[in-house]
Amino acid sequence: MVVLSKKDKNIEVSVALPASKSISNRVLVIQFLMNNQFNISNLSNCNDSTQLKAALQQIHESEQSIDINIGEAGTSYRFLTALLAVTPGNFTLSGASRLMQRPITPLVDALRQLGADIQYKNTNQQGPLLINGKQLEGGTITLNAQVSSQFITALLLVAPYFRNGLKIFMSEKVVSFSYILMTIQLMKHFGASVHFEKNMIQVIHQPYQVNFENYIVESDWTAASYWYALAALSNQCTISLQGLRKDSLQGDSLLAPLFNIYGVHSSFENNSVKLTKAKNTGVLTGFDFIDNPDLVQTFAFLNAALKAKLQVNEAGNLRLKETDRIAALKNELSKIGVTLHINSDNDFFIDGSNFSPKPNLIFETYQDHRMAMIAPIIAMQTNEIRIANEQVVSKSYPDYWNHLQQAGFTINFE
Repeated sequence: MVVLSKKDKNIEVSVALPASKSISNRVLVIQFLMNNQFNISNLSNCNDSTQLKAALQQIHESEQSIDINIGEAGTSYRFLTALLAVTPGNFTLSGASRLMQRPITPLVDALRQLGADIQYKNTNQQGPLLINGKQLEGGTITLNAQVSSQFITALLLVAPYFRNGLKIFMSEKVVSFSYILMTIQLMKHFGASVHFEKNMIQVIHQPYQVNFENYIVESDWTAASYWYALAALSNQCTISLQGLRKDSLQGDSLLAPLFNIYGVHSSFENNSVKLTKAKNTGVLTGFDFIDNPDLVQTFAFLNAALKAKLQVNEAGNLRLKETDRIAALKNELSKIGVTLHINSDNDFFIDGSNFSPKPNLIFETYQDHRMAMIAPIIAMQTNEIRIANEQVVSKSYPDYWNHLQQAGFTINFE
């Protein structure tokens, strides 16, 4: 457990943000498919990326059947399911118990339709998976895009190696579409032939090709959201977030214009962004988070701390993350006097008007890194909070607590 407090509301710090996990994991898959023909700089050091890198190294060095345990790395689990399906060999792919409960059937069904040999080790259509890798014919499929964009990305990343390429028709409303666009942009950067129009994406049979030796991964905009929230609650701040680009591949880069509403100004210079605080001009009262689900917790706790309201739309897939994030939010917000009203499967409403943190507050993290990283937002508005299982931040931001100390937070580990 970590005990966190902040004696004042001023922040002055320069932070080397972690590299983007989303970009790192996509580039790692492409690098593997290209037999390591290029190097990767500023690769994410989070658990998800290090576990994926280790698994790829394990596959590269083995010539026999191997067992791969990917831990709690959900993105890596989906990407490896598709990658192993096109990699010669016999594989068992498993992970943590919560990960084995998360959806995988739509991706398995799609790969089977494209010629893959994948079986479930158990009878409940959940992981572990038994995969006999081979070259796939490819073809045309329709995929429900409402569950997870990672299914589509997993297929797209390996599609240049299908004999007949791939054509995906996406049914239903696409969630996290910005991540699919990131995938397409990266694929094109590495020489793939990808065509996107309306609800259809087509990939031609044309292996990746590059004419450079090194790819530099940009820093993580989602990680920046916690610093933006702290800036919004500060009296004054100068926060420099290193490695962020204005022309980012990441959909969460919309933080810069959104936080203008809260009086946080973003100034881009020398491959970084500097945050300064002006007078609050308002709050975000409602937003469609279908393309930015990882920002829901940040804005939920920020508006709660400001005793404001927030209508959260198109966020039903939060139930399928590391934990049921809607239930987790409801539980932890109730500890600070804030109510969360569920309106439908996809929409809920937060009323922060009765924000009142209780003494000796203990925040649970539900084995979810993002639940841990939003808790310091409340520390800006109260004397002290305790955060359980704080080590979960290693999933995406291992240096988070060190960076908060540099920003003037007092942190003690119990």
